[in-house]
Amino acid sequence: MPPHPADETRPEKHTWLFELPGVRWDVQEAREAAERVPEADVDILTAFSEEETWIWTTAPTPPGTESGGEAAGFLAAMLGVERDALPEFRHRRLRELLKLGDAVDGVRQPWLYTSQTDIPPAVEEEFNRWFDEEHLPQLAAVEGTVHAARYRTDGSPRYLACYDLRDREIQGGAEWREAIESPWRDRIHPRFLGPRKLMLKRLL
Repeated sequence: MPPHPADETRPEKHTWLFELPGVRWDVQEAREAAERVPEADVDILTAFSEEETWIWTTAPTPPGTESGGEAAGFLAAMLGVERDALPEFRHRRLRELLKLGDAVDGVRQPWLYTSQTDIPPAVEEEFNRWFDEEHLPQLAAVEGTVHAARYRTDGSPRYLACYDLRDREIQGGAEWREAIESPWRDRIHPRFLGPRKLMLKRLL
């Protein structure tokens, strides 16, 4: 079915992830930042064990270009500073690959566990099959995992998986450990390149 004529002029929305290493916000700082960009949907989280803040945004206009100028402008507006006063940051555009569970309820949960990695081209196809057919569904089925999603990014690491959790202890618990154990996982996991895992607490 062709799009409704009105859709042709509707701005395409893009999902972006901003990562601010060395920055730890509290709830008030996150609320003030979100109020400065009322035109954007933002989800703001801070890392549990590291000094780092993540900002997810779905904006009508993509805040990134090759030069990063628009990204810098968007972040400067959020922080209420000039561009030359911005802290170190990076941004990546996210392309949704698979979502399981209740996305709306997911963003109401206090915890977000994330894992990300690059993968050699020789095993990328099998990596994606393993994630879609086994790994993400099994973790999404763990009690207390409200929503699970995975993305391909336009940067590095190339792949990002996220799990909205009711409690921080769900990740690493007995049911979680049982869900990740499999011969397929044992074959794929050693091929990860630069993997990183991070637990974040949602501020808004």
